[in-house]
Amino acid sequence: MADMLDYIAWRGDLPMEADGFNEADGAILARFAYMPFEDFQTPPEDGFTTVRELAAQSLTDGRLVELERWKLRDRELMEAMAASRRFGGLQAGYSFSRFDEKLQTQFAAVTVRLPDGRAVIDFRGTDNTIVGWKEDLNMSYLCPIPGQITAADYVRRMAALTEGRLILCGHSKGGNLAVYAGAFCGEAIQERIDAVYNYDGPGFFEDVLQSDGYRGICGKIHTFIPQFSVVGMLLGRGEKSSVVHSTENGLHQHDMYSWEMRGPGFVHMGTVTGGSKFVDSALKAWIAEMTPEQFELFADAIYKVMEDTNARTLHQMRENLRETVMSVMRSVGEMDEGTRRAVMECVKLLLINAGRGVKEEFHERSAP
Repeated sequence: MADMLDYIAWRGDLPMEADGFNEADGAILARFAYMPFEDFQTPPEDGFTTVRELAAQSLTDGRLVELERWKLRDRELMEAMAASRRFGGLQAGYSFSRFDEKLQTQFAAVTVRLPDGRAVIDFRGTDNTIVGWKEDLNMSYLCPIPGQITAADYVRRMAALTEGRLILCGHSKGGNLAVYAGAFCGEAIQERIDAVYNYDGPGFFEDVLQSDGYRGICGKIHTFIPQFSVVGMLLGRGEKSSVVHSTENGLHQHDMYSWEMRGPGFVHMGTVTGGSKFVDSALKAWIAEMTPEQFELFADAIYKVMEDTNARTLHQMRENLRETVMSVMRSVGEMDEGTRRAVMECVKLLLINAGRGVKEEFHERSAP
């Protein structure tokens, strides 16, 4: 099975001047936005430097070794991009990040300049922080969230600092931010946008889908979801979605490293699985039964339960899984039965990517 790293190994010697930007390149740059630019020795906040130069700085920075996100395959991706002709010479810069617990916002973006002069504006998806996941919950009952407003502002800033055409892309929440920013950055800037690449990002409320801004960008949106999609099936969308094959199961399919590639693109499938459709309809029905005020209270309850564990990230919650589950059980003790079960199920879903043991631990501790 070929993945993003295999794509770079196969096509990395072919510069974009010889073969233009495609959906696989968009996925790689969407994942590139997860790189911890805010922790690099010399972040490109006010100019551009090459991906190869960034890699030279970051891969030798001892401080990054302990970063949770940096321990994943992103380090391999950075090494592969830097060593390739296709990505190593690309200009990356104007990274911007904002983390605000009070506003419940986790935002990051970076811009990559292509050889043809176009600028690819990349939005980071949800990271491992509890604040980041609370922001995702907020998207289910509130629009715009601060991150969406910041995304549109970032596009306006980059449009003023760069010339030529624009491409927007992002994975997960980053895909939602890319679409929202493309819809609400202003008509003049929207006309400069060639495409928006949304990789398994959630959708929007109906008032956004019916807005002039969304209608103006809809035909330029390329949305990709795995066959068992949960995040990408949330809320509504007006654009068509392309279903891609993932080698993982269940929620793990949200990880783009599991998406199978063939040639310059993904292995496409006909439709999402029945399980994904069931989850989609069940989640939408569940959300539809709640008023925005009720869902806000529910989301706040989940956030409070996670805060009570004294962890700042999901990784910390997973590393101390038994203690986490005991803390959750204490926190939900005084909730009514329906809310208690719903909160526990949501926390379990957030932790499920920890792998084996999560379901069993919750089942053992919650058994009567």
